[in-house]
Amino acid sequence: MASNVPNFDEEFEKYLHRMFYIKPTDETSKCDPSDIEYCGVLSLTDLRSPDRKLWYIYYSKQSEVDETLNRIFHKYGKKNMCEIFRKPTFSGVGLRDRVKRHFCDKKWYVKGNILEAPPKSPYNDDRMVRLLTELYNEERKMLYNYVCMKHDSISKYY
Repeated sequence: MASNVPNFDEEFEKYLHRMFYIKPTDETSKCDPSDIEYCGVLSLTDLRSPDRKLWYIYYSKQSEVDETLNRIFHKYGKKNMCEIFRKPTFSGVGLRDRVKRHFCDKKWYVKGNILEAPPKSPYNDDRMVRLLTELYNEERKMLYNYVCMKHDSISKYY
C-alpha cells in the first residue's frame, strides 16, 4: 500500500474523535475481538469445467472464521479454493446481502452463497476484489453517514 494513501480506519477514528470531542487515549479497547464479524469471498475452481467462474461468500464472527473455512473446504475441497477477500464488517449478513443483490441485478446466477458469472464474462479474481472493496467501502460510508446524521441531529439540541 502506498504511503500517501490514507488509511480509512485511522481517518474514520480521527473524525469520530473530533465529532464527539473525545481525546484519544492509549488504553486498549474493552471490546471483545471475538464479537467482530468478518465477511469474505473464496474463489472456486470447478475441475469438470474450468471455464466457469465461481465465488463463495461467507461470514462469521472472528472466533469462528477458521471453523467456517474448514467446513467450506471440506465441502468443496481445499485444492479448488482460494480466499481473495476478507474484511471486518459491522454486519456480515448485511454485506453478503449487498453483494448478492448487486450480482442479481447484473443477471448472475446467485444461489445460497454461490455466485456464478455468466459465460464469457470479463470477471476474474482481481476485478472481483476491486468490486467487493467498492461495495465494502459503500457499506462503511453508509455507517459513517448514519453516525454523522445522528451527531448533527443531537448537536442541534445543544
